[in-house]
Amino acid sequence: MVERQGQQGRQVGRNRMILTAVLVSAVGAFGAAAGRSYYHPGYNLYSPQDDVKLGQQAEQQALQQLPIVHDSATESYVTALGKKLAAKMPGPEFPYRFHVVQQNAINAFAVPGGAVFVNTGTICAAGNEAQLAGVMAHEESHVALRHSTSMASKQAIASVPLGILGAILGNGMGGQLARIGAQIGIGSVFMHYSRSMESQADALGAQVMNAAGYDPRQMAAFFDKLKQQGGSRTAQFLSDHPDPGNRQQAIDEEIPTLGSHPTYVDDTTRFHQIQSRVCSGTASRSGNGVPTAQNNGIQNNGGEQQAAFQGITLRFPRTWHAYGDATSQLTLAPPNGVVTQRNEGAVITGVIVSVFQPAHPTSLDAGAEELISFLQQSNPQLRRLSERHQSVRTAGIEGDAIQLSNRNLQGQMESDHLIVFPRSDGTILYFIFIAPSRTYGSVAPTFDRILGSVQVTNG
Repeated sequence: MVERQGQQGRQVGRNRMILTAVLVSAVGAFGAAAGRSYYHPGYNLYSPQDDVKLGQQAEQQALQQLPIVHDSATESYVTALGKKLAAKMPGPEFPYRFHVVQQNAINAFAVPGGAVFVNTGTICAAGNEAQLAGVMAHEESHVALRHSTSMASKQAIASVPLGILGAILGNGMGGQLARIGAQIGIGSVFMHYSRSMESQADALGAQVMNAAGYDPRQMAAFFDKLKQQGGSRTAQFLSDHPDPGNRQQAIDEEIPTLGSHPTYVDDTTRFHQIQSRVCSGTASRSGNGVPTAQNNGIQNNGGEQQAAFQGITLRFPRTWHAYGDATSQLTLAPPNGVVTQRNEGAVITGVIVSVFQPAHPTSLDAGAEELISFLQQSNPQLRRLSERHQSVRTAGIEGDAIQLSNRNLQGQMESDHLIVFPRSDGTILYFIFIAPSRTYGSVAPTFDRILGSVQVTNG
């Protein structure tokens, strides 16, 4: 018995050494094949194809959960800038895609396989095109270096028994690890990177900026500006992107080794045109967001208008405007209900209609709580007025209502009435009825008529 255990122990030891040797060998071969001084991906049990597959799942969740800007001019500019950088990026040829998120917080993130999300707050905070390019090159570098799946690989090794992991390695790990990765969920895709990973993304981003004709020092200057500025708008970015040390000094030291480059052109007229468009709120009201019947599927019906959104129709007053489109987020507001102040736009009075994908759908109540937590990330002053969920019914569907409060852009106390309904695909259709607390009563009958007009067309 003792001898058998000893043999088993020695076999496990040999398996561990073989496994370690396989990983180290794979990493070394991959790094050597890359042949780029700043391209040093960590070990990874996933294939690049797995990155793309996992990233597509995460991207779809993000597109459902986030207020995406649908403005052709803004989308075209950010995509062109992103692809200009991606053309200089080493590593697998990932299908890079770019999205702009209508959020004032200064942040950006990327998911495995190439989807990059940039907040409007980041565009507004950038001093020139090179600073925006620096943020995007940094995020694209996380994709190229495959940091998310590298961290997921470490989690897999820590959590999967050695025998199972060995079987995966021996029998083709791609599909099985993809299934493991699918369980990680979108929350872990946006994992906080380590400081060493931040340094790697800085170095590779500097190399890419240099090759694309931007001064890499502009990336460090932007990060340093955010660090000095502080405040709630930068908190998430600094949390997601921990400072690896003196970025400016580190990049200054890298520049002599980056090699030849085109003449640096750090700013363009087009950048400032788009920045003005985004920061004035024009982008959120343009393209697919123009408040017209043609672009929003709006139909005039006597004294009311009708809008279609995500399998429902609803009616709203003839004098109100509709912003958004039929797939991402619909905002209905009276004249002067949407205001812009200090380059920040917000709904002061109106209705936001959108769809939310809970990470772990179990019940409508649980999904509503997850939605509230999600909303509080970009609205830190959002508070509940009651812990109770009230039942509500429209179009024959039972839903929940939760009373919330906030402080609006003008500094007024605001009442937010959140109403959620389940959908057959596991997502949540939600309405947020918004108005200053002192005037909420006067607009409440209109809100009630809008909710009562909802009709289900499909799903």
